[in-house]
Amino acid sequence: MESVSLLPSYCRRLYERELVSSTGGNLSIRTDRGSILISPTGRALVDLLPDDFVEVTLGEVVAGSRPSKELPFHLAIYQARPDVHAVIHGHCAYAVAASTLLPADPIDSLPAYYAGYVMRVGRLPLLPYLAAGSVELSRAVAEVLTPSTKAVLLQNHGFISVGPELETAFNTADELLDAAKVFVLSGGRARPLPEAARQTLLGRAAAAADLAQGPFSS
Repeated sequence: MESVSLLPSYCRRLYERELVSSTGGNLSIRTDRGSILISPTGRALVDLLPDDFVEVTLGEVVAGSRPSKELPFHLAIYQARPDVHAVIHGHCAYAVAASTLLPADPIDSLPAYYAGYVMRVGRLPLLPYLAAGSVELSRAVAEVLTPSTKAVLLQNHGFISVGPELETAFNTADELLDAAKVFVLSGGRARPLPEAARQTLLGRAAAAADLAQGPFSS
């Protein structure tokens, strides 16, 4: 299981990559006690120390202050995906911009421009706008984050990435950010990978995941 001591360093990395800003964004990990540790509400992630994270189990605060208002979708993801042990949510400008320019799609929304994106993100669902912290958002997120899905875009809101540990969830978010930049900076006119190449890469990623018995091996 992930050590709580690592959480502040990932918070700083999220800021450095501009995946989060101000007091926006949140992250959590699953503990070996069956609870989760989540960032508190109303605090800039870059300022957090290990003791600032809130321990929650089945929606009840065990230790700490008030959890992020996005706690419901974190809990929904962990309940739906036993393989997930880390969740990151950010409002980075490029992800938000892409989410407003692309049509909602429950399976895949963003063109694949390069191999690394296909291998590390794969298919990227885009949910229509749903209010932050709402039951509707939590249900929709849990539904589209199928066992082969590593991230989701939220229209007019941001992104969620997941992983078996923070490193994978962070790398998925970082890859998603770069692909969103290509889309936005090119005005959606950048040439995507040939479909045959994309399908080959998706197959390669799926085969690697099967060998590792999970979607995160690539």
